Amino acid sequence: MGRALRLRRRPDSFRPCRAVPTLQHEPRRRCRMTEVSIEPFTQAHLDGLIALVAAEGWTEYSDDVERTHRALPAPGVTTLVATAGRQLLAPIQVQSDGLIQAHVSMLLIARNSRGLGLGSRLPRQGLGRAGGVRLDVRTRRLTPGRSAPRTLTCDVGFANPVSEGN
Repeated sequence: MGRALRLRRRPDSFRPCRAVPTLQHEPRRRCRMTEVSIEPFTQAHLDGLIALVAAEGWTEYSDDVERTHRALPAPGVTTLVATAGRQLLAPIQVQSDGLIQAHVSMLLIARNSRGLGLGSRLPRQGLGRAGGVRLDVRTRRLTPGRSAPRTLTCDVGFANPVSEGN
């Protein structure tokens, strides 16, 4: 089973994320500078998102594209994407009651976009737009050959994680 983390946002540490310059990606290489933007998911992002989840083997999203398209903007769901130019770098799906509790249902960063800070920027933006004071993140059990996901810690504006059961 996956590991559960509970992250609590520090009210005085939440700051809106600003666009950070990064590199535009081509397959297997980085090239010219462009700016990363984080914006709400739209139909225009669907093909890039499906390609990204399919590359990771996340068949629950890629097997039924229409179902995925209906789920991402569903009521109570905030889905954001990080893009650079026309390329989708990372999606995040947050479900929230809008006041207290939110949790990450999906966070995936393209392999050639990892290490750019998107793993901290997207959850902050997701919680800010979805509403709530607490964001829970549950990680998947990894399959052999995949790198371990990074956990969010207090240096990205969240309190220390609390293990499940505490």
